[in-house]
Amino acid sequence: MRALIVLVGLVATPFLAGVSQQVKTNSGVGHDDAHCGMRYSLHPSATDINKCPPPTATGGGGGTGGTTGCVNSQMTSGTSTIHGQVFEDQAPLYSLLGGWCVELKDALSGAVVASTLTSATSLNWDGDNYVFTGVPVGNYVVCEVTQTGWHQSFPLDGPACSPNAGFPVPIAADGSDAPYIWFGNLTP
Repeated sequence: MRALIVLVGLVATPFLAGVSQQVKTNSGVGHDDAHCGMRYSLHPSATDINKCPPPTATGGGGGTGGTTGCVNSQMTSGTSTIHGQVFEDQAPLYSLLGGWCVELKDALSGAVVASTLTSATSLNWDGDNYVFTGVPVGNYVVCEVTQTGWHQSFPLDGPACSPNAGFPVPIAADGSDAPYIWFGNLTP
């Protein structure tokens, strides 16, 4: 038994020494999309989010063209959250689409009250790639802005989000959580 412990120690020591002496090459710059997307969704008014590039107004996600005028703007007068996914509705991967604009609209007036850009990677354990925070009690509609070369495949019906369908999201109490607001998309 002692020989086994010594053998494991001799094998593991060079590995651990090598790992502990690795040189950091990026100086902490270049956090991943999920981290930066989460920071912008939680702190939309921050002008200097350390180590994260500013969000882009043009979308990626594999589409051509992109969204314009979409900014990460969150609400601050409530305590509820709304979150979900914008994804490529194609088996087997169902890849998250980053750089797409998602809008939160007042259900009565249709006015956009907040918007955010999606991340290409998951922001939480649910696999969501967008989140609205600080949402007050009220009735809302969540809409995606479909990129050029894509069409919405899910949902197929719901409140009008020209030219697509959106999700009705009633927030009845502070601290509510509205998950699984998902948008599937395909290229023709």
